[in-house]
Amino acid sequence: MEASEQHHRYIAAGGLTLLVALAAVIGSVDGTTSFRVCFGALLFMICVCQLKVAADLFKNRNNLLLQLFQPVSLSLFVAAGAIASIASLLFAFSEYDATCALRQPIILTSITFMGNILIGRTWRIGSIISSTTTFAASSDDIDAVGVARLKVMNVLSTLSQLGRYVGSCGREKIGRNSGIRRAITFADSIFVVMVLLIPQLVLQIVNLSVPGVRMGSVEILEGVGEGHYTCESRAGPYVLIVGIVLAAAPFVISLLINVESEGIPDKFRELDDILASMASSFWMLLATLPTVGMIGQTQPNARAYLVAASVLSFVLPLSYNIAQTRLQSITMSTGIARGKANSKQGSSIQRQQTRRTVSDLSSSSRDGKVQDDPQILQAAEETAVMGKMFDTMGSTSKAVAMNRDILTLFKAEGDDFSWEAGFAPSEINSLGPKSLEVVVKTLIGSSKLWHSIFLSNTNNEEAKRRDIQCCMDALDIFEIAPAKKQLSDRSVIFPAYSFMNAIAKTMTYVPPNNMSREEFEETMAENFVKETHYQQYHQCRALAFQADVMKRHGNYEDALSVIDEIKTIYDPQLHSKAIVSEYVSDHCLDLIAASTFWLHHFGRNDEALRLCDQVVNTMLPEIEATELVTRHIVLIPICRTLAKQRQTSNAKKALVLYRTHVSDPVTLAGGKAHPALGKRVPFMIILKCCSSGGEAYDDLSTDVVYMLNRNDPAWFETACLTYFDAAWSTMCAQACLCLAKITGCISHDESSALIKEGLKCLEVSAETLKKEDGTIVNRMAHSYYSQVLSELENLSAPV
Repeated sequence: MEASEQHHRYIAAGGLTLLVALAAVIGSVDGTTSFRVCFGALLFMICVCQLKVAADLFKNRNNLLLQLFQPVSLSLFVAAGAIASIASLLFAFSEYDATCALRQPIILTSITFMGNILIGRTWRIGSIISSTTTFAASSDDIDAVGVARLKVMNVLSTLSQLGRYVGSCGREKIGRNSGIRRAITFADSIFVVMVLLIPQLVLQIVNLSVPGVRMGSVEILEGVGEGHYTCESRAGPYVLIVGIVLAAAPFVISLLINVESEGIPDKFRELDDILASMASSFWMLLATLPTVGMIGQTQPNARAYLVAASVLSFVLPLSYNIAQTRLQSITMSTGIARGKANSKQGSSIQRQQTRRTVSDLSSSSRDGKVQDDPQILQAAEETAVMGKMFDTMGSTSKAVAMNRDILTLFKAEGDDFSWEAGFAPSEINSLGPKSLEVVVKTLIGSSKLWHSIFLSNTNNEEAKRRDIQCCMDALDIFEIAPAKKQLSDRSVIFPAYSFMNAIAKTMTYVPPNNMSREEFEETMAENFVKETHYQQYHQCRALAFQADVMKRHGNYEDALSVIDEIKTIYDPQLHSKAIVSEYVSDHCLDLIAASTFWLHHFGRNDEALRLCDQVVNTMLPEIEATELVTRHIVLIPICRTLAKQRQTSNAKKALVLYRTHVSDPVTLAGGKAHPALGKRVPFMIILKCCSSGGEAYDDLSTDVVYMLNRNDPAWFETACLTYFDAAWSTMCAQACLCLAKITGCISHDESSALIKEGLKCLEVSAETLKKEDGTIVNRMAHSYYSQVLSELENLSAPV
């Protein structure tokens, strides 16, 4: 802070030096022409320096840390200042109508643009860091200034949404809250900047186009043959005053939205820089404006110099404090040349300065407990904010690089963190409780980032390997770290258990320590249950994890016992939304719903039907109407259970449930619906056939055409097996079977084609449900497959 204040003093001193230098120039030259040449040369050099800064910012726009300060916007900011600086030369040409008319619009519009850039950059940073892009309207915990800031940010967000609405030709609706995953782009901020510039643009267009308002050259005669020129407007100074107010307003707004607020680090707030610039400008104006008033129109050269110095006193400190210091600090701390050669731009030098030896990473108190290093934690926190911003802006690889820098902070001196090597035992033992939390959180976040990279390219084996390794490392480090005993709240590790379960369900991996997958996953589930220590919804989620592991390895009876335990503590109204907030989806509800079909499969049909009613009546209403995938996952096993009943009324009930809560809303959503909901069509066909009692229904022909010509993604097969204990191909075969039974009396050709398609689907099922050694992957799914195969073969047999 002291260094920053010292820089600001240098700026003020430099400005005063410039004032003296220009005064010396004016005093040392005779004649208007000489003054204009010297004055123009000085302004030209100042303009070139500003443009050089703008060019450097744009050239180094890919610098990892500099990107967070939005270098392209900064480049435009400095370029606008350069335009205002060189336009100050027009004050020296008062004898021309064109120069009189142009100087005010150019300078005021450029300065207004600079202020709007400050607003746009601050709004974008605030939007990216905040949990949503729509800010709270008010809060009891903040003062009036904070409330005003939030309201301004809301207005700016609305302007951005308007820009997207116009840009999408009405396809993207205004008011939709996209959440933190919405990327706030450079185009969004520039749209806000240009909208805020409209009042000044309109005023200056009027100023130029209306003769009665436009500034013009007026000759003032002081004697015979002697006189000088000045610029005046018939409308008086009112247009100029309004223009100055419109130019000053963005800076006032930028001060307001740069006030201290929760979640935004100080390094991204520019309140002090703007205030320092205004302070420098104030002292300069205190010297120039009274002098302009005293000399009046009698000394045109001196007046031009003083007015130009007034403009420069506002533009130059802003260009330096806001842009030049950012560029200078980045280039000095990271080295642009070095930054291009590796991914450690921005934080590498800071990291090297912050890192310590293993013994210095933490210290021990008198009671033997490991303590944290506040300096390392502060550096990790700042880097984490930057990584989060990169992730939000869609720069996943850069977010990964920032996470690697965080983890390197906790390595021994001289060692960089390696995704493959991880941490040594001595480094883990040296972690304090807060450091342990940071390392675990960063590893979990890195696992999710690597997972995103893998999903974008499933051939990327490195991303897949690091995805799994990071999650396992987080679990392992938390388990063996001595500092774990100092943590009363163990919830930092819970997301790792949940994410590892998702990995186990969808990806192949090699468990550590030569453990079998079943042993590793069961141990992991037991640890999760133990770590939750009956912490409300966390305990429910841990038990759901345990039931899921048991079910995945065929231990359905044990899983049903765990689900019985879940039902004794799970309150959907109290826990469901909390679980979704913490873990993205309510796995407890998913497992309870899935268990309805398990109960039916094991002959406990009455229990299954009672549980179906319980889920539909008390749990389904807790799922948001927009969460169609969750409703789909919950209703599939329930509707399968109902459709299996002998009474047609149960199948009709299942059809109404699924149509009301899933199928119809998906149809209304159109192309915006999740791809997984493409599985609804064959399932709807099964329900329609079961509820029709074997009779033809309205859109039968449409469904026949769909089943004979569908083109499903390959991942439907395994996803369906994971969530519904049935291969997707088997479900499609059942849909073909149901249609073939109905069309058999209508069209023999269609019926034969459907039987052929169903048998073809079951060939896929046979490959899915058996390993190469003949082991059955899922016995419940294989039982379903055998049943459908038997019915199709009987139907295809000649009569």
